[in-house]
Formats: sequence, structure tokens, C-alpha cells
Amino acid sequence: MEKKEGMQNGESIVGPSVKIDGDLKSQGNLRIDGTVTGKVKTSQNLFVGESAKISADVEAENAIISGIVQGNVKVSGALVLGKTGRLVGDMSCGTLQVEEGAYFAGKCTMKDVNGGVIEPIEENATKKK
Repeated sequence: MEKKEGMQNGESIVGPSVKIDGDLKSQGNLRIDGTVTGKVKTSQNLFVGESAKISADVEAENAIISGIVQGNVKVSGALVLGKTGRLVGDMSCGTLQVEEGAYFAGKCTMKDVNGGVIEPIEENATKKK
């Protein structure tokens, strides 16, 4: 997923001066530049701006994170962690792009090209006898 202007301009916008305590749900594209505590869920695209501070679990079809997210992120499609993005929590996504300068602390799970999850190879199976 490329950073397209249309993606960055959400149908619903949480401006930099807005603070939300609670669940935020949307059926359309969502742009967050403010502060959200609770849960964030959209069935479309999510853009987290550089000034955003999110302390919540996040679900979206696709997402670009350029701000701070503390919580687990579940994206069925493409996830982009931008150069100013900070993610502290586990992520699950279809595809992942991490730009130089981004920060991530957590566990990452990705689907393989056939839609399943690839299990880790056991350490014993890789050792020669």
C-alpha cells in the first residue's frame, strides 16, 4: 500500500485538538491526528498522523501509522509503519512495510501469500545430528 493523498484524507477526522476516551468505530476511512484512549475500529483505511497518540487496540483493513500507538494492531491488508511511527504492542497484518526511523516493540504475525499463518520452524529440526 502506497502513501496516497486519498488515504491520508479520511472520511472521518479526529483533529489534533480532539481527545476521545472510549471506542471509536467507523465504516469509512479514518484519520486520527488527536488523542484516542479505548478501541479504534474501521472496516476501511486508517491513517495515524504524526501528532496522534493512541492508547488502544486498533483494527482496520489497511493502516499507515506515523504517530504513536500503544496497543495491539490488527490489519487484514497492508500495514505501513512510517518513519515517525511508534508502535508498542503486537501487530497482525497481511503485508508489512517499515520505514527507516520507525520504532516497533512487540510481536509481529503475518499471513503467507496463501492466506494462512506460517508456523515457526522448531529449533531441533534445524540442528544436524
